[in-house]
Amino acid sequence: PISNIALQQLAALAQDLSTIQEVHDSDIWSYIWDSAFYSSSKAYKHLTGHRIVHVSFKWLWKSACQNKHKVFFWLLLNDRLSTREILRRRNMELPSYLCVCCNLVLEETLVHLFLHCPFAQSCWAILGLTIGDNGPFATLEELRFQLTVPFFMEVIILMSWCIWMQRNDLILKGIQPSQDSCRAHFCREFALVILRAKASVKQEMSSWIENFV
Repeated sequence: PISNIALQQLAALAQDLSTIQEVHDSDIWSYIWDSAFYSSSKAYKHLTGHRIVHVSFKWLWKSACQNKHKVFFWLLLNDRLSTREILRRRNMELPSYLCVCCNLVLEETLVHLFLHCPFAQSCWAILGLTIGDNGPFATLEELRFQLTVPFFMEVIILMSWCIWMQRNDLILKGIQPSQDSCRAHFCREFALVILRAKASVKQEMSSWIENFV
């Protein structure tokens, strides 16, 4: 015995099957974007629609950085990095939501921590870079023009990573952040990126980093 709803569904299925004509041709896959050839990119575009994104995401995934750095910077660009402001918005109780890297008594937002915090600006200054008052994407383009090197994205990602690690070391280990430790960390990470970079830019990267060792 089955329910009335199931019986109706079974009858509808039987009616649909009765209209199908039997053929001896081989079955083929077909797709809603009118192509017999599978393409994951076509499927993604069809399912998500056309989206206009900043070119920095293309720079990010084409960089020679390690995957952990790429994912970190992707979170940063999407404002998903677990700064204290994000944790407050997620209703996580903390003793303080202020930036621990400076004495300005300001909330630790993503923009403040990586761009406007005096410590962050001193870290960017190690590379001869100045930070304006713009948002992340505008600042990214400004840094690109200041660097004038083809591996600008690797430099920006790694310095952001070093600032983040200096902040984490202070919170988790009680190690005070400093320009010297940030410079040393950056040089170590950049040396690893050189090993992953294209042969055409390795020599230029090596010459560039020697100015900051």
